[in-house]
Amino acid sequence: MKTKFPKIISGMALATVLALTIMPALPAEKQQGIEGVWDVRITVVQCDTRAAIFTGRAILRYIDGGSFAEISDNFLHSAGLGTWRHLRGRNYSAVDRFFVFNANGTFAGTQETTRDIELSRNTDEYTATATSEFFDPADHLIRSGCATSTATRLE
Repeated sequence: MKTKFPKIISGMALATVLALTIMPALPAEKQQGIEGVWDVRITVVQCDTRAAIFTGRAILRYIDGGSFAEISDNFLHSAGLGTWRHLRGRNYSAVDRFFVFNANGTFAGTQETTRDIELSRNTDEYTATATSEFFDPADHLIRSGCATSTATRLE
């Protein structure tokens, strides 16, 4: 089944933008944890050697109550939606999923990413390691990947 790439991306981008803008921003005094909007720099790495493969950027919003939304600079996938949880101290875990497309706009499958996050002492930055699983349109696992990231809280 062929899908119209621009129509799908436009709809998903609109939904994500609405989700990020309609929800009220958290007051500064409540932003002691991971809640808030983050500018994220991502480096996809070889899982075994941690050698960099390529870099990218994303904006993530961790929403009070445990959900989050992601918009990235990769036009071959949709916006991502997921959940996060506080583990202990400054450590968090997050999982999200998004749709992946081929260069011709057809649906290629989904990607699920699990992040282990450590918030800085001043709570304005974090570092994370991530593992990703890529699934074909029938939801069969076809490969895995790894990444690292650094993030800065947007004010």
